[in-house]
Amino acid sequence: MIWKLKKRNKLSYLQILHLHTIYMDIKMHKIIICLAILITLIYSPLLYSKENDIQFKWKLIEVIASDIDTIKIDDGNFFKIDNSGILQIMKKHGNRYYPYTREGKILHVTSGEVVRKWEVLHVDEHNLRLDSPLGIYVLKR
Repeated sequence: MIWKLKKRNKLSYLQILHLHTIYMDIKMHKIIICLAILITLIYSPLLYSKENDIQFKWKLIEVIASDIDTIKIDDGNFFKIDNSGILQIMKKHGNRYYPYTREGKILHVTSGEVVRKWEVLHVDEHNLRLDSPLGIYVLKR
């Protein structure tokens, strides 16, 4: 009698195969989710850095004026750029804050009631060049 009960509780080969398939589907599903999370984590700093690459405190080195004259700048002059504005810290002229909005490489900088277009010409880990109506600002970290 006990033997017959044990025999009844045994699963058929097809049932075992079916359970194994379900188990593998769940396992594969978890692997796919883990891979998706991993890829997102790997690429999210790259996506973040593309949008926020200019947000930093930059030292103003020189200004290349519109007529190709280069104006060397004394030490102690900075641009502090965050996600909504540019703070110019100028030793001789004081501090000025300019709000801006960004569309790719174009910054729409507001000065008073006037909105002017600035362009990010070059940016890397240590250098930034901004083309403004006054000329090209050459900045370093």
